Amino acid sequence: MHMSGSIGGTSLASVLKLGVPVPGKTISAPMPADFAAAWTVAEYTPKVSLTFGARGLPVASLDKTPSEIFDLFSTARSALANTYYVSPTGNDTTGTGTSGAPWRSIWKAVQAANATGQPAKVMVAAGDYGIPNNQVLGNVFPTVDMAFIATGGRVVTGTWADFNAPAADATYPNTYKFAYANCTRVIDLVNVDRDGFYPDLKHVSSPAICNRTPGSWHQDGTSIWLNRADGAAVTSANTRILRASVAVWRMTSPVSIFMGNEDGSSGFETQGGFSTGAGLDYRPTTLPASRKAVVVEKSTFRYNGGILSVAHTGNGVILYDLHGLALFANCDASGNVGDGFGINQANVANAKGHMVTVNCRAIKLGIGSGVAAVAQSANAYTLHKDVLGADFAGEYARAGGGTVRNIDDSLMWAAGSRFGLDHGDAINGGGTVPSAVMMNNNAKCWLDRCEVDVPTGVYGFYVGPTAAVRTRNMAPNRTMNYAGGTVGVW
Repeated sequence: MHMSGSIGGTSLASVLKLGVPVPGKTISAPMPADFAAAWTVAEYTPKVSLTFGARGLPVASLDKTPSEIFDLFSTARSALANTYYVSPTGNDTTGTGTSGAPWRSIWKAVQAANATGQPAKVMVAAGDYGIPNNQVLGNVFPTVDMAFIATGGRVVTGTWADFNAPAADATYPNTYKFAYANCTRVIDLVNVDRDGFYPDLKHVSSPAICNRTPGSWHQDGTSIWLNRADGAAVTSANTRILRASVAVWRMTSPVSIFMGNEDGSSGFETQGGFSTGAGLDYRPTTLPASRKAVVVEKSTFRYNGGILSVAHTGNGVILYDLHGLALFANCDASGNVGDGFGINQANVANAKGHMVTVNCRAIKLGIGSGVAAVAQSANAYTLHKDVLGADFAGEYARAGGGTVRNIDDSLMWAAGSRFGLDHGDAINGGGTVPSAVMMNNNAKCWLDRCEVDVPTGVYGFYVGPTAAVRTRNMAPNRTMNYAGGTVGVW
C-alpha cells in the first residue's frame, strides 16, 4: 500500500492546512479580527503558533522571545553601566553592588538604581530573600525601568522572616511555640502535594487543638504554635510562616519591569504577597508618556492570602492601570486565596492594558489545602474594565467563582488553552455559580482549539445577556451552558 504522507487519501499538508492538530506538528493561530482591531500596542502584536503533543495538548510559541519583546519598550536589560549584583552571600553594609562585592538585599539595588534616574539591571543570585531582603523593604519601589535577572538557579522571594529553632512548648508538648506576630499562612517546605505545591498546615482555633492535630498551627496575635504532620522539630528550614501586609514585588510608578533569567533553569519564585493585592502587584497612579511593559518568564507567584482577615484575599499577579503590555511566559500563579492572573483599569484615565500569557498555569484558587479561604469570585484568569487579554496554551482549573471570569468591556482571545473545574464561591458566602468560562457585562472572548473540561453541574460557558463567547475548531461542551448572551462560532 502506498501511503506517501497521506492519511486516508488526504495528505498531511492538507490536514495541517485545515488546522487539525497533528502530534509534533506546528500550526499558527490567527488573531480574531475584532480583537485585532482593538489592539493598540504598536510596539508588539502577538503572533502565536501551537505545537501539539501526542495527547493533543499544545505548547505555544510567540514569534519573539520575552527578552526581545521587553527590549522593544526599554533599555533596562542592556543597561551595562547600571548593573547591580545581589546575592545571599552579599552584605548591605560593606557591599558595593558589584559582582565581587554584591549586596544582600534586592531593595538595596532598587534604591541605588532609583538614585541614578536611569534604567538598570539587577543580577540576583539563587537563594532565599525573605522580608528583610526582598524588593520592597521600607517601601522601596522602582521609579526607573528595571530588569531583574535570576542567576544560578531559583531565586525565592517572599513574606517570611527566618526564626531561631524553638523548643517544644511545656504546656502543649506536641507543639513548638515562639513569638511571631501577623501570620497568615504556614507551608511545609519538605513535602509537596500532587500539584507540586508545598502543602499548608491547617489553621486551628486554639493551642490545645493544635497540640492534638498533626499538621496544624495556631496564632494568638503575639505567639505561634506549630505541630508538623511528621512530628519533626520546627525550623526555618522545614517550615515557612508567611506574613500579611508585606509586599514582595510591587510597583507604584509607571515603569517597565523585566523578570527573567540568564539560563534555562533560573527564575523567580514568589511566596506570599501584598495582603490586599498580589505577589506581583503593579499599580501606578499616573499615565506614562510612552507605553510600558511588564515581562516575566519562568517564574511563580503562589501562597498569597490566608486566614488573617477578610481583607487578606491575596492574588498571584495583579496589574492595575498598566498603559502598555504585560507578558507572562511559562509562569504559574496557583495556590492563592484570591485570583491567579488579573489585569484591571481602575484609576488612571486613558490607560489601556494588554496582557499576554503563554504556557501559564493557575489552579487551586479561592480554596486551598488548610487555608480558610475568604475571597469571593477567586478566578484563575480575570480581565476587568476595557483591557485585552490573550492566552495561549494555558491551564486554568479549580478556582472559586469562575475559572475564567471577565467583566465590563474586556476582550479575550485564547488558543490551545484548557479550562477546568470551578467550585463557585458559595463556600465563601458568595453567589457565583461554578463555571469554566464566565463572561459578564459586555465582555467577549474568542476561543480557538481550547478544551473545556468540567463535570455535570458546572457550566462550561456562562454568558451574560450582553456578553459573548465565540469558538473555533472546538467540540461542543459536554456539560451545560448558560447562554443569556451570544454563544457562537467565528
